Amino acid sequence: MFRARLMTAAAAAALFAAPAAFAQDAMSPAQDPAAATAQPAAPQAQAAATPAVANNLIEVLKADGRFTTLLSAIEQAQLTNVLSTTPAISIFAPTDEAFAALPEADRTRLMDPANAEDLRELLLYHVIVADVNSSQINGARGPVETAAGSRVQLDGTGDAIKIDAATVVQADIDAGNGAVFAIDTVLNPANSQAAMGDEEAAPAAEATPPAEVDETAPVTEAAPAPVPSEEATPMPTEEPTTETPPVDQETPADPQ
Repeated sequence: MFRARLMTAAAAAALFAAPAAFAQDAMSPAQDPAAATAQPAAPQAQAAATPAVANNLIEVLKADGRFTTLLSAIEQAQLTNVLSTTPAISIFAPTDEAFAALPEADRTRLMDPANAEDLRELLLYHVIVADVNSSQINGARGPVETAAGSRVQLDGTGDAIKIDAATVVQADIDAGNGAVFAIDTVLNPANSQAAMGDEEAAPAAEATPPAEVDETAPVTEAAPAPVPSEEATPMPTEEPTTETPPVDQETPADPQ
């Protein structure tokens, strides 16, 4: 199985157990802003309890210089602290060029504060709760659960590592709490190849034609009408006609 090859037993257990908790922790600051306002000391206590890891994912992304749009999106989605303090995570990070390839309307919609929840779900789809190394992906292919709770397709069987339709342009960028994989396309959970694979695996026999249409029955063509044979049915012949000579009128006698 791909998951067994990708992770050790402990990491695989974390991969399946952690995404729901990870997503819950990531979303909690934005789910109840009123509570955060009523209790301003709670975030500070949490930050003190979970200090940022040295050389963490956020610091690595900043130092690289190719992920300014991604960092803005992470800040907008209130994921900066989570990605700085959570141990053993990997992010498949779209470059600035990848974000620039999105339609401008999509970028504007995602960065709208009113759509913070959609942006958060999109970004968590790029995160795997395990410290992944490319050597664990090479030669393997299969679905892996993301921090968003949905599955993404990892494929290391080609010349380059693929994640859904995106290509990893640089792998194994080490961070203090995991790894960064630079990718050339922004992933979309709606286009998950892992989910598409499940749909394609469904037997085609389930879709049966309507009962009144029997496509398997042989089509019988009507036999052509027999063509009459000239020998069997002789053509009628015309009877010879006898013309009646005109009747000579009596010639009066010549008087003598």
